[in-house]
Amino acid sequence: MHGLIPVDVRAFQTGVGEMKIGRVMGIALVGACMAVGGAVADEMSEATFTLPQEVVCAATAFEHYMSSAARIDSRFADGESVARSLKAAAAYQPAQLEEGMIAYGAIAALQDDRFVAGVEQAAGRGEQRAAFAERLIEDPLAATRIDGADEAARRIEAALAAKAAPLVSSATDVKAAAYSVQHQSWSKVMVANPQVRLSDLKSLAMVRAAPSDDENRAMMEAVADMNPGADSAQTPAGFTAIEARSLALAAESVLGHATGPERDRLSPLLSEADSAECFKMAKLNLYQCMAVAGPQYEDIFCMGQHAMMDTGHCVADAGHDVGAANARLASLSPRATDSRASYIPMAAHRSLRVDPN
Repeated sequence: MHGLIPVDVRAFQTGVGEMKIGRVMGIALVGACMAVGGAVADEMSEATFTLPQEVVCAATAFEHYMSSAARIDSRFADGESVARSLKAAAAYQPAQLEEGMIAYGAIAALQDDRFVAGVEQAAGRGEQRAAFAERLIEDPLAATRIDGADEAARRIEAALAAKAAPLVSSATDVKAAAYSVQHQSWSKVMVANPQVRLSDLKSLAMVRAAPSDDENRAMMEAVADMNPGADSAQTPAGFTAIEARSLALAAESVLGHATGPERDRLSPLLSEADSAECFKMAKLNLYQCMAVAGPQYEDIFCMGQHAMMDTGHCVADAGHDVGAANARLASLSPRATDSRASYIPMAAHRSLRVDPN
């Protein structure tokens, strides 16, 4: 491995709705997630790969929600603080969160040199390369048989665990607060306009987040700094369906088949039935809980259990099997807010080029 080499961040447009991933320290971005138009500009350094702009934006939305919800303070002082926290805990669209989780894992996998080389070796040349790309869409598990997939999967697992653990830990504190605040008179007051409150929460699940260039850049820099950590020598106990899709998406990027116009073609890799159902049920259980909640402390319980805990478990389980996920979560300190603390910088960083269509 070579030492870290600083590279200036460059922004440019290609007009094809994609981000380019390269072996550089910088992150090259163009246009916010909702931008339109743009002209072709110079290429970056060699060994660069692309992902659709919308997909990278989903990864940023995933990272932002998980981090923001994990920072919810369980020391509630009044109904207003509960209402604000509820909005933060419920502020994600399930489909975008799942897509972002998979893309987040793919970006982590692309930091693994052996996996990238394995993709090139497995794909072959010419028509074989295109056929291999199509096989990954039809059978994402094919990506788990690529040389280096074990190491790349550890990066995915570490990246998702680093987001899930703080959220689950904060959820535990919030649930505990639902009981501890009951000695305070305000917590027993019935919530005003409960139907409006519930409607407002449901509306949050209908809106896809549109991160800015700076937010995309910060997300990618954080992922590039991650490392599997002390358990990197351990062999994963198989691959989850989400890990397989993250690996397949990363492989599509290496093969040059993850450009902006190919976003729809990549759709089978951006969702998985069990994972999608998990996020859907987390929302449904939240709404059902809120529909029957009365006093403020019951809102706190609904928030901690369903908006936060259920969602955190969906992400933890997606990163590996339930037993392994629970073991990881138990080993991390409560309410950790800096998920990067246990990671060391990697020598090979890849940046992402955003194209505005």
